[in-house]
Amino acid sequence: MPVTPRRRALTALLAAVAVGTSACSLVDDSAGGSPGPAEVLEPTFGDLPAEIDYVALGDSYSAGPLVTTVRSDPSGCVRSTDNYPAFLAGWLSVASYRDVTCSAADTADLVGRQRLIGGGTVAPQLAALSEDTDLVTLGIGGNDFGIFSSLVGCAPGDAQACPPGLEQRLLRDARRVESRVERAVLRIAERAPAAAVYVVGYPQVLPTEDGCGAVSLPPSRLETAARVADRLNESLRGGAEAAGATYVDLDEVSEGHDVCAGPDAWINGPEMRLGVAAPFHPVLAGMRGVAQEVFRTLTGDEAPSTETASPPRDAVVRNEGARG
Repeated sequence: MPVTPRRRALTALLAAVAVGTSACSLVDDSAGGSPGPAEVLEPTFGDLPAEIDYVALGDSYSAGPLVTTVRSDPSGCVRSTDNYPAFLAGWLSVASYRDVTCSAADTADLVGRQRLIGGGTVAPQLAALSEDTDLVTLGIGGNDFGIFSSLVGCAPGDAQACPPGLEQRLLRDARRVESRVERAVLRIAERAPAAAVYVVGYPQVLPTEDGCGAVSLPPSRLETAARVADRLNESLRGGAEAAGATYVDLDEVSEGHDVCAGPDAWINGPEMRLGVAAPFHPVLAGMRGVAQEVFRTLTGDEAPSTETASPPRDAVVRNEGARG
């Protein structure tokens, strides 16, 4: 079944509402004299209701491992308090916000319990959905078939990690992700039939031409990585659109922000940096940049300017801890 957002009629007042603020007021003074009490309106974003129930699903590129502070529900998912779902929840002033993104997740972990790196398991991510869910973001697919680990394994230039025929295998596997994403979106629709679903692509991680100290690959290997990354994002787009979801394209907006971009980089280098990011994963600037593009795709407007995420405190739903 296709995913269709809950349709709400927009009033003429929307033209005067500044989207992205926490509250807006309008005063009718057409009759002259002193204005009466202001009518406080909740912001409305596109076809979403005023009170948004938001669920974030996905892998480490959504969870934000080691970015600033790690959430403890459970800590094994290494989920940041400043990942792009947290930014989005704050900018949308959501009524409820459940983030079940988890590092190392693949599409199978949407419907089955995921085994965590430090031990234990967590519930299937789709268990967080309900008929009350209004908005879902999904960023997943890079861990299926070991696609991401294979690409990252090549980054230091290890010949054994980049055997002949690797590109053909990765391109084949990246194509196979499309049907998995389509099935995932259809399953989301079954559990959350009123939700608007946004499938979020991957940003540019490696440069396409010249490497740097963090990436010692020759141009031919960088071109291979770029082709695989493009094919993976094409699969995410195809799977999303086939099932009726909206695809958020990060390719253009992340150009010039790869791991070799210096102070403009959205991606961490090969080092494990506590409080910054896991190797070859988005840093805080990258999470904020992704959130801005998701917000723009969702609302048609520019995102508010905030350095860190601040979802409504009373909207954050704590998840279950890991089970042994």
